[in-house]
Amino acid sequence: ILLPVIAVAEIESGNAKVINPAAEPQHQRVRQFMKRYPIMPFEYGTIELYALLRAKIWHICGKPKPSGRGHIEKLPEELCDRVSGKQLGIDERDLQIVSIALQLNLTLATFDRNSGMLTIERAANELKAEGHPIDLKIDDWTNPP
Repeated sequence: ILLPVIAVAEIESGNAKVINPAAEPQHQRVRQFMKRYPIMPFEYGTIELYALLRAKIWHICGKPKPSGRGHIEKLPEELCDRVSGKQLGIDERDLQIVSIALQLNLTLATFDRNSGMLTIERAANELKAEGHPIDLKIDDWTNPP
């Protein structure tokens, strides 16, 4: 088990928002659990994969500006399905976490199989088919064995 720094930061941020002192023992247990595993950084080697993945998602889902320069959406959270118009629910942090897994050729274990994550997976598969060094492996934890 390796923990992406983005996920650890997300967990700690959630813990910091809680103002109930009774939650502190649970926070300490989570911290002790996380300390048992190496934290994988978002580093220079992650950037190219992140950029390719993010750009591919914009090519799949983004609305080009009328000028042809760039897209209307600035954040992944703003992207919508082109057919239904429904927001995809892509989270910037998920793109970063996936990029870390891709860089290190790790399997991503996740409970997140929403339309946003499925779009990230589609983008990774398209990049792989185009010959990019991307091989996203996902272990879907939504369906326990």
